[in-house]
Amino acid sequence: MKTATSIRTRLSAWYAGAFALLLSIFALGAYAFLEHTTQERIDEYLAETVGAVAGAMEYERVSGRPFDEIIDDVLEEFRLRDIAVIVYDREHQRMSMLDLATRRRATSPRTHAAQQLPDLRTILSTTRAGDQTTFATASGDGETVRVVALPYRLGPHDIVIGAARSLEAQEATLREARYALGIGIPFMLVVATAGGSLLARKSLDPVSALADQAARIGASSLHERVAVPNPRDELGRLAVVLNDLLERLDRSFEEQRRFTADASHELRTPVAIISGEAELALSREERTPAELRDALTRVRAESDRLKHIVDDLFLLARAEAGDPIMVLRDVYLGEVAADSVRTLRSLAERKAVRLSFAGSEDLPFQGDEALLRRLFVNLLDNAIKYTPSGGDVTLSAERQNGNYLVTVADTGPGIPVDAQPHIFDRFYRSDRDRRASATGGAGLGLAIASWVAQTHGGTVSLEQSDSSGSRFVVTLPVGTGD
Repeated sequence: MKTATSIRTRLSAWYAGAFALLLSIFALGAYAFLEHTTQERIDEYLAETVGAVAGAMEYERVSGRPFDEIIDDVLEEFRLRDIAVIVYDREHQRMSMLDLATRRRATSPRTHAAQQLPDLRTILSTTRAGDQTTFATASGDGETVRVVALPYRLGPHDIVIGAARSLEAQEATLREARYALGIGIPFMLVVATAGGSLLARKSLDPVSALADQAARIGASSLHERVAVPNPRDELGRLAVVLNDLLERLDRSFEEQRRFTADASHELRTPVAIISGEAELALSREERTPAELRDALTRVRAESDRLKHIVDDLFLLARAEAGDPIMVLRDVYLGEVAADSVRTLRSLAERKAVRLSFAGSEDLPFQGDEALLRRLFVNLLDNAIKYTPSGGDVTLSAERQNGNYLVTVADTGPGIPVDAQPHIFDRFYRSDRDRRASATGGAGLGLAIASWVAQTHGGTVSLEQSDSSGSRFVVTLPVGTGD
C-alpha cells in the first residue's frame, strides 16, 4: 500500500534534488577549470623558461665562447628554486644540469625531484630536431613532475633544452579545493533543503487554511465564504474562484429549495382536492348519480391539472440534468405556429375569444417541433386565459433582420408592473393569479417557454403590457434551416 506524500515534501525533495544537481555540476565545472588553469600556467611558465635559456645560449654563442662554458654559465644563470633546467646533448648523449645542492654543474641526476626521475633522459632523448615544444608528465619517487622539452640547434650542436617542475604545489591546491567542495556542498545542500522546506511550508500554509475553511462549509452554511489573503496573487485568485463557486452553489441550492417548496405547494392543492372529493363522495351511502358525476368531473379536472404540472416538472428536471431532449429536424416555423393556433381554437371559443394567425406558414427552421409547439401553445394558453370574453388573441410569424419573430398579442388587462420582471420565473404567480386560482395555473408555462427559446438560440420577451393588452415576442435565429 502506497503512502501519500504531501506536496510540501515533494516540493522540498524536488528543490533539493535540483539544487544538488546544479551544485554538483557547478562544483565539477569549477574544479575542472581550476585544474586546467593551474596546469596551463605551469606549462606557460616552463615554456617561457626554456625559451629564455635558448635565448641566453644563443647570446653566449655569438660571443665565440666554447660550448661547455656556454652550458655552465647558462645553467648557473638560471638557478631557479622551483624549476630544474636540463640541457641534453644528442651528439654525446649527455645531460647537463645544475646540482641544486652544490650549485655546480652535474652530469648525473641528484638532489632535485626532477633530477631524480629515471625517465627524464628518455623524455629528452625522444624529442627530435624540428619538433615543437613537447610537454609531458612523469612520476617518480612518489612525486609527479611536469616536464617541457625544446629541441634547439646551438651552432653545430644538436641539443634539447628541458625544464621540469614539481606538481606538488598544484596537487596540494587541488586537494584543498576537493576538501572544500566535499565539506561545502553537503553543508549548502542541507541549508538549501531546510530553506526549501521552510519556503514550501510558508507558501502552502494559505492553501491549507483555504482547505480548512472550505471543509467547514456544508449545505447548510453555503452562505459562508473563504478569506481572500491577496486577490492579486495565485492563492488570492484561487480563493476568489472558490468563493464564486460557493456563490453559484448557494444560488443553485436556494433555487432547488425554492423549486421543491413551490412544487410541493402546487402539487398539494390538486391532490387535496382529489382526496377531498373522493372522501366526500364516499362519506354518504346514498348519493345521486348527478352528485357522483359532479364529483368525478372535479376529480378529473384536478387530475388533468396535476398531470400537466408533473409533465412540466419532468421536462424541467430533464433539462437541468442535461438529458438529450431536443430532436432537431427541418421544420417550417410558420406552419408549427399555425398548428398551435388550430390546437387551441376550441379553448378560445369556449371563452368567446377570437383567436387568429397572421403571417407566413413557410419560414424554414431547424429545431425540435414538439418543443416549439409547446412554446407557442404555452404563450397562447396564457394569452387566452387572461383575455376577457369578446377579446382578441393573435399569433403572427415573420422574418425580420435575419431573425424569425413570432408575436403573441392579446387584448387582456395587462400584467401588473411589479410582476413583469418575474413572469419567467418558475412557479411565480402574481397576487391577481393567486386570487383567481382557477385560471392562475402553476406558474411554469412562461418559464418553459423561455427555456425552449433559449435551447434554440433565441429569446422570449415581454415587449408591451398595459390596459390595452400584452404582447410577447419570440426571437429565433434563421440558422441553417433557411
